[in-house]
Amino acid sequence: MAYPMLVNKVLPFYLIGFFAAVLFGAILSSFNAALNSTSTLFMLNVYKPLIKPTATDRELVTKGKYVGIILAIFSMCVAPLIAMAPSGLFNYLQMVNGFYNVPIFTLIIFGMLNKTAPAWSAKVTLIFFMIGYGLTQLGVIKTDLHFLHILAILFAVSVVFMYITGKFWPTQNKYDDGKNLNVVDTTPWNLRVAVSVAIVLCVFGVYVLFSSLGIAA
Repeated sequence: MAYPMLVNKVLPFYLIGFFAAVLFGAILSSFNAALNSTSTLFMLNVYKPLIKPTATDRELVTKGKYVGIILAIFSMCVAPLIAMAPSGLFNYLQMVNGFYNVPIFTLIIFGMLNKTAPAWSAKVTLIFFMIGYGLTQLGVIKTDLHFLHILAILFAVSVVFMYITGKFWPTQNKYDDGKNLNVVDTTPWNLRVAVSVAIVLCVFGVYVLFSSLGIAA
């Protein structure tokens, strides 16, 4: 409710309708992108390899459109229920995104830093993370912890689990980082350290600034 009020009070009257059209177009583009991505992932990773390996490209496109229509209808049915989210839309989206973005981040960051964990431990970690997080958010496991704290705990447990499995059951597949392929220029940027430190300090500064404003308010 605050955002429309801000637009209504700040923008000139003759730009309100124009801005509403721009916002509506941005929403539609994001929604279409999500539908296309989801349909593509389903058709290429579920339908073709598991349901019908002999499917042609034309069939995949046709069936993918049906999947997109079903997802669109399902999304429109679920959307009104988001108004019932007790902590608002933004927190709800962050909580839901935790089902996939944090476990995927865990696998990627651990895979970059450790090359010994076997593939099965990553699969177990992904399933454990999503199920464990889901049980806490659906109320099956009662806890007073914030969902970010739960994600942090699951992240730590997952990292320890993959480290232990890599220590006692290391993978037999040798990892090739491709440093000698000479496909692209991989010369490190001279300012990478300075820019990285600057970005971290800026993020920390914004956090401190808004925290101070919140305390003052």
